[in-house]
Amino acid sequence: MISQYASEQFDKVIWENFIRGFKSKTSVAMYKADVSEFLGLIKKDFLNICKGDVDLYYEFLEDKVKEEKIQPGTMAKKFRELHSVAAFVEKHRSDYDVPDTFDDFFFPYLLRVAKVENFAKTVPTEHIDKLLVACKENRMSFCMLTLIFRVGLSSTELIELKPEDFGEYDNGTFVFVSERNEWCHVPEDAVAIVIDYLEHRKENTYLFYNTRGNKMNTMFISRLMKKWCQQAGVPEYSAQTLRGACASTMFSCGASPSQVAKRIGVTTNQIKRYKNLTYKKELLGNAGKLVKIRVELPD
Repeated sequence: MISQYASEQFDKVIWENFIRGFKSKTSVAMYKADVSEFLGLIKKDFLNICKGDVDLYYEFLEDKVKEEKIQPGTMAKKFRELHSVAAFVEKHRSDYDVPDTFDDFFFPYLLRVAKVENFAKTVPTEHIDKLLVACKENRMSFCMLTLIFRVGLSSTELIELKPEDFGEYDNGTFVFVSERNEWCHVPEDAVAIVIDYLEHRKENTYLFYNTRGNKMNTMFISRLMKKWCQQAGVPEYSAQTLRGACASTMFSCGASPSQVAKRIGVTTNQIKRYKNLTYKKELLGNAGKLVKIRVELPD
């Protein structure tokens, strides 16, 4: 049962037909949780909703975002999912006993929540600080989070790293990222943390490994992010969001779009393809110097 407020028509007929095309049980559970939350707030059946109910739900989620209980992206996801349910009901209203007053009242909000989501994809500096403090006793996690935030590496790139991928040159330290097939500049503060980690880690083919000594997967990193965010008392940021903070920090410190794109491995039509590796390294090195925020080794 979706909710005590759901009618038998919606719960047993419409809902079952809606989820019939879903291949993932996880997706079904997420949709069900969001519908249940919405109905629990308005205390009525989904088929009887009105514009005021959706307005109330928007305010409810907006307060949660302001209180930092959820991310703007979570709010946008919930509205997209509820819109999908409402659109399905509208499309098949002739097949079901749907009141004439029913409408997809979620649709007008989609553009608004999308804008909020796009403008809020960063992590406040104080939250990054709390996150690093929370995991400072765990050298591996501390190093991983530093490389995500300061070098702009993705989870996929992180799990493929090997100790020999790091190299020191006359113009700085670089790490070879196999996923991009190129060298990425590592800021001096991040270099110190990598060196400290290398001096204390156990021998392993990969730079980072799980508790069994095997190669990590991205899900493991997601669980680590959730763990440290909870301990830090900050919203549950993803590794991708923390990586985005690398880009937003660089932009705020004056880096150009091409410098930022190179740092985080994004390709756009506006980015020049530099053929000379030395020049590419100089470019990345200069971009790193623009960032005034540093990550310090724990005491």
